[in-house]
Amino acid sequence: MMINDDGWIIGAYGPPLTPDIMREKMIESYKGSPVDVFLWSIGGHETYDYETEIGEMLGDGYDDLDEATQKRRDNTRFLIDNHVGPVTVIAQLCHQAGMRFFPSVRMNEHYDMEESAPNYGRVRREHPELLIGKPGEKMPYPSREWGIRTGLDYATDGVRQHMLSIIFELIQRFDVDGIELDFMRHPAFFRIDDAFAQRYLMTDLVRQVRGKLDHEGKRKGRELSLAVRVPPTLNDCLRIGLDVEQWMQQGLVDLLIAGGGFIPFAMPIRAFVEAAQGTACKVFGCFEALRPTLDEDVMQAMAARYWEAGVDGLYFFNYQSMSDQWKRDFLTRLADPAQLARADKQYQVDQGIVAPESQLNFSFANAIPRVQLPARIAPTPGGQGFVLLIDVADDIAASAAEGALGRCTLGLGFEELPDDCELYIGINDDEIPSAGVAPVQPWFRVRYDPDWNQHPSRLTPQPVEGVQIEFQISAPQLRQGVNRIEIRLEAGLSLLLLDARLWIRYTAST
Repeated sequence: MMINDDGWIIGAYGPPLTPDIMREKMIESYKGSPVDVFLWSIGGHETYDYETEIGEMLGDGYDDLDEATQKRRDNTRFLIDNHVGPVTVIAQLCHQAGMRFFPSVRMNEHYDMEESAPNYGRVRREHPELLIGKPGEKMPYPSREWGIRTGLDYATDGVRQHMLSIIFELIQRFDVDGIELDFMRHPAFFRIDDAFAQRYLMTDLVRQVRGKLDHEGKRKGRELSLAVRVPPTLNDCLRIGLDVEQWMQQGLVDLLIAGGGFIPFAMPIRAFVEAAQGTACKVFGCFEALRPTLDEDVMQAMAARYWEAGVDGLYFFNYQSMSDQWKRDFLTRLADPAQLARADKQYQVDQGIVAPESQLNFSFANAIPRVQLPARIAPTPGGQGFVLLIDVADDIAASAAEGALGRCTLGLGFEELPDDCELYIGINDDEIPSAGVAPVQPWFRVRYDPDWNQHPSRLTPQPVEGVQIEFQISAPQLRQGVNRIEIRLEAGLSLLLLDARLWIRYTAST
């Protein structure tokens, strides 16, 4: 179990933020949990919240900081002046708690922000020639080229050398057990048309990091690990300049986190597992709380799918401020495939990024493929309807034979649904009675409150938009593996399908 902490605590308490507060609110929250690797984001956009002697510390050189940025700067300075600094403190606290510690380096960021903002980073402001969009170049809006234009261009030697200097300092100066290169924050590193051809440049960078880890590991007397978090398909990794299969086959990476957790049910996780076979690299399935993925039955379905595909572990992003009990009890359940086997689950059909408008969304669209939903459904005179595929990890037949399978439900969510419309719904070529189906009460999904990034987070169930209908199904209609859902409409009807879910419940929970 690995969990990534985005550095929230630097801006949440104090000043002063003390090591005792960090121990109580951050590290001790994992006591009794299965989390054994703690990753801490050192900052982003080339401004940092730790005792770096090479990089730019957030707020340095500014006299008129806003309250939130001033707080981060004051806390960082207090920890440096009195306790060496945040990375030093966190490494000590993690080791005292029996966890390994990896700094997490965001390899690019494409947030929408003004150049004058203190968290923009002087590297980008003072050296526009290092950016993907070159000085004087006009990028059409809206387009991916426009969205990633202010990101660092790894085709330039200056960018690679700058990022290596940050990474090398973390490996050499601090008592770390490894380092994470986070290529999902955010996934665009080259000009779009050049990325595939320039993948060798990023492989060379990864090889240099591997060499530094091996050198320092020998000096420190222990192995230091390299973790990478990458886009959700091998093809998309390669397309944007990340030759992940070569990294694994050449022994450059130890831990590979597949995907950002945004399309967990569509991500071909098994392809990563198969690519890692015969290598020493371990593969992890990723969860992303802001997808949102906070409903426990959804997370149980994701974990079951990951374990069934053969992953070595699970990785959590944006869950750092969940309660101590949640980390201790619920994560322990996710860590145990045997417990998950008969736990209630909600499988979902992933929803993609639709019409991105921000730089952030364009950068994600650069690496996250299109998925099945949303989809406009129209009548098909030829007889073949719209088809959805839902991958189920549960052994449905065995559970039914043992009398353990409870109520199972297929749910479809539409933007709107006219009264008395006729639908044909089939699952695995078996028709589900659907005449006169009526909308159910609105679905809910759990989300963070707006001020969620504190400990413990506050959660709120929020209604799902649209009109939902549900159908009861059972074995043998439902099966382990890929299930085929077909939807046909009457003539003259057109519907926008927003959502599709499959609940699997067991008798002990019914």
